[in-house]
Amino acid sequence: MADQHLTEFPGCSGRITAGTGTVDHIYTPFDARQANRRPGNRVCQWTPAGTAPAAAVPQPVPNAVLALAGPLPCELTPGLAERVIRDVERGHYAVLRQLPPELAGAVVTPRRVVLFRGVCSADQLFFRTSEGLTEWSSDPRDLLDGPPEFDRETLWRACRGEDVFVFPGMDRLPPGGLAVADGSSARAETYDGISALPLPQRTPLHRYADLAYELLLEETRPYASAGRIGVLLSGGVDSAVVLAGLADHGADVTAYHMHSPDPLADELPRAREVCRALSVPLVTVDPPGEDESYFPVGHDHPLPFNHVWFRRLDLTARRIAEDGVRTVLSGLDGDIVFGPLRYGLYDVAVAGVPWRERWAMVNGLLSSRWELSRIVRSVRPGHSLYDDPEATEETERASDFLVPVPGAGAERYEPDSAAQEHTLNLTVWRPYGIHCAKPWGGRELRRLAARLPNAYRVIPYAGRTIDKPVLRLAAARRGVPSLVWRHYGRDWLGAPDETWCLRHPDAVADVLGGPDARLPALGVVDPRRLAAVITDPRALRRNAENLLCTAMVELFLRDLAHKLTPVPRE
Repeated sequence: MADQHLTEFPGCSGRITAGTGTVDHIYTPFDARQANRRPGNRVCQWTPAGTAPAAAVPQPVPNAVLALAGPLPCELTPGLAERVIRDVERGHYAVLRQLPPELAGAVVTPRRVVLFRGVCSADQLFFRTSEGLTEWSSDPRDLLDGPPEFDRETLWRACRGEDVFVFPGMDRLPPGGLAVADGSSARAETYDGISALPLPQRTPLHRYADLAYELLLEETRPYASAGRIGVLLSGGVDSAVVLAGLADHGADVTAYHMHSPDPLADELPRAREVCRALSVPLVTVDPPGEDESYFPVGHDHPLPFNHVWFRRLDLTARRIAEDGVRTVLSGLDGDIVFGPLRYGLYDVAVAGVPWRERWAMVNGLLSSRWELSRIVRSVRPGHSLYDDPEATEETERASDFLVPVPGAGAERYEPDSAAQEHTLNLTVWRPYGIHCAKPWGGRELRRLAARLPNAYRVIPYAGRTIDKPVLRLAAARRGVPSLVWRHYGRDWLGAPDETWCLRHPDAVADVLGGPDARLPALGVVDPRRLAAVITDPRALRRNAENLLCTAMVELFLRDLAHKLTPVPRE
C-alpha cells in the first residue's frame, strides 16, 4: 500500500429536509468544521486538519453524496462509490460490506439518508429525525439547539469512569448497523456482523495462538509499507505482539512509551526489553511535571473523556507529531477481543477442549481466589464469576463524594459505545493529524475470537488467573521476552494519580467545589462529602481515580456551556 492511500476522514455531518431537491456538498478542514454549522440542506465532509480537500471522496452520481468518517486504507474508486450509492438508493444495503469495515458514513440521495457504521469502526455517528428534518454528525454537539437536560444517573456513571453516552435525545449506530431516515422517522437495520471462523471443534490453544499471530500479520501488513509509523508500547503483551508483527514485516517503526517515574506504575523495563529484543527504537514520553495540572486547558471535548490519562496521551501525541509520524498503532481491543468476557464452571463444561485440559481448568478454579460458593454458582449458564456482585464490589473504585443514586445497578458495560475512544480521536489524535489504528480489532481477528471458547480467554492456574492466554502464547512463540508474557497481575497504574491528588487537594477542590462548578448544582457531587474526602488523606487516595474522572466531566460541562450556541432550525 502506498503511503498516499492511507487517508483518514475525521468525520462528517449534515442536515437534510425530506423531499429536498438541492443539497450543498461542503469540504471542511477538521480544525474549521464549526464554521459550517449553518442552516440549509447540506452534507459536510470533514478533511484532515490543515489540508485542502485534495483527498475528496468520489461523487460519481448526480444529486447524491457519499460522506465518510474513519480510515480509508486503500483508494476508493469512482466505480465502487457509484455502486455503493446506487445500490443503497435501491435499498440493497449489503453493498456497504464492500467498504472497509473501519469506516462509518452517510449516503444521501433524493429519497433517503442512510447512515452506516462499519462492524470494526470506532467512529460514531449521532443523529436525530423530526418534523421532516434529518440531522447527523460525528460531533454530538452539532445536534444541540441549546443546553441539554442531562440525566443525573448518566452523569453519575460518567463521574465513576464508566464509558457511557451522556447526551439525551440522540440516536447512535451500533457496529455493523445502519439507519434509514426519510425525515419523519429512522429505521434501524443490521447490514454486517462478525461470523466465527470455521475451525475444528477441539482446536488446541497453540493453534489459536498461531492463527492470532498470522491474522495480526495480515492486519498490520498495509501499515508496514506506509512510511514511518509508531506503536504505543505499554509494556503489556497486547502492544508487544503488535510491535513484533511490524518488526517481522520490516516496517520503519518507532515505539512510544508513556513513562511513569513512580516505581509502582513503571512499565519501562518491560518496554525496553521488548524493543531490545526486536531491535526497535524506543522513545519515552515523560508525564506532566509534579506541579503541573492533570487537567487539560483549551481542548474541545465533544464528549467527556472521563479518564486520568488525557494529559499523558496529549503529550504523547504531540511528541509523535513532532517526529513526523502520522500513523500509530496500539494494542487497544486486545482485552476486549481475547480477554475474559465471562467465565465459570459452565464455560469449562461446554468448551470444545480436551478432557485433560478441562480437568486442569477445574483444579485451577478450585485453587483460585474465588470462593467455593461462587465457583459452584458459576455452573449455571447465566452466572459468571466476573459478574458476581461480590467480585464487582471488590474491584469497584470509590466515589464517596458523589450523591448516591438509589437503585443504580452495577457498572454498565457498553462495548459498542466507545465514547472515550471517539473523544480521544476527535480531541487528540486527529487534531495532530495522527491516525491511531487498532489491529487487534480487525475483522478476521474478531472472527477468530468469536470462535474462541470462553475457557481459553482466561486460565486459572496455581492460584492465579492467567488472562489472554492466546496472546501470551503468541508472544512466547514469536520470541517476545518472557518478562512480558509471563508478567502476572497489574502494576499499580493508579499510584501516580493518587500521589498527585494527595499533593494537590486544593486543585481538585477548585475544579469540583468552586463557584463555577456545575456537578454540585446538578446534584451529582455532594459538597459536604467532597470536603470530607479532600481533607482526609486516606479517603483522598481511595477516591483519587474517580475524583480525576469527575473533574474531566466537570470540565466537559463547562466547555459545553461556554462554546454551545443555539443552532437555527428551519
